[in-house]
Amino acid sequence: MSRWQEPQAIAELAREVTVVRRPNPFTALYHWRYEIGALLVVPYALFTLFQAVGPIWAAVVLFCVANWLFYWRSARGFIRDRLRSVVVQHRLRTGFARARVCTLDGKLPVILWTRPRGDEIEITVFCPAGVGYERIEQRRALLAAACFATDVHVYRHHKRANVVHLSVCTARLRKDDDEDGADLAPGVAPARR
Repeated sequence: MSRWQEPQAIAELAREVTVVRRPNPFTALYHWRYEIGALLVVPYALFTLFQAVGPIWAAVVLFCVANWLFYWRSARGFIRDRLRSVVVQHRLRTGFARARVCTLDGKLPVILWTRPRGDEIEITVFCPAGVGYERIEQRRALLAAACFATDVHVYRHHKRANVVHLSVCTARLRKDDDEDGADLAPGVAPARR
């Protein structure tokens, strides 16, 4: 090991034995903002509905809204994508802790925003001093495994070095790739659709 590699090896060893710190209370509230909002808004909305129209009509309204959301494809897709992005947010936070994407004193990157884009979820991450694009890029296979994703792509922010964009590909592997007949026995043609 050369002299210039020793500080990097010592920093890597220190990062591996560092205890990951818990977030401060404001950051923890921000992490759980969707769940806290649902716990506050849903009971209040149900109570207000029952008070306004009575229990029988409230049950009818809830049944109609549930059917409407179930049969309206774009609403169902919107709800599914938002729930998937919340789950990926929590899984990515756990992945940061387990993959040791943290500073030497244990601070984790903060997920600022997530938004679903088709089969991918775009995530904007604020990195504290000591964590950057290179560290997240090195650990992207572990982060993909933590998010139940096929791949994680990491991009630099165009203006700020402490902000990193991640694209978590949550698409399932499809059987459409079998059309070339690579996994079929010799002499067997793929089925036509």
